[in-house]
Amino acid sequence: MTREELLALGLTEEQITELFKINGKDVEKAKGDLESKETELASTKKQLKEANKEIESFKEMDVEAIKKAADDYKAKYEQTKKDADAQIEALKVEHTIEGALKGAKNIKAAKALLDVEALKGSKNIDKDMETAISALKESDPYLFEEASPTGTGGSLGGGSKPKADPSASSKTGFLDAIREVQVKRG
Repeated sequence: MTREELLALGLTEEQITELFKINGKDVEKAKGDLESKETELASTKKQLKEANKEIESFKEMDVEAIKKAADDYKAKYEQTKKDADAQIEALKVEHTIEGALKGAKNIKAAKALLDVEALKGSKNIDKDMETAISALKESDPYLFEEASPTGTGGSLGGGSKPKADPSASSKTGFLDAIREVQVKRG
């Protein structure tokens, strides 16, 4: 849906922005999953191509040479699989980090301040990521704070201080409902 269609349905700009943020998280997760599967598929195709090539070479070998080649291929396969698994895990961690930093003003700058290597070796990346980002928010809050205009209009005058939004509680309820739907989707 477009912003205009959502406005036509009666949603406020704040509700639409929050809805797009939630949807953006889903899209980024799907991109990460797709990239992982594409890497896995490319690795599998490479392994299949090597296996077929090796099978062709078996036709001209004697039995002992075939046994040796099979053992060599098995070792190559295991190493390739280990490398592919490590590459997939690195991609997952990278997408987890970037997804967790979505609220940052500058993801690249925030990521540079995280100990990415420690997070890559983490047994519980979600908890450790939450802890690392909380510490980063405390040490460098400017990376996460939303700039909101306040004041009385400056030298031009005519402005007024922001008033509390009377529909804020209904917006909160709407956002909570959206989050519940997202949780149910998985």
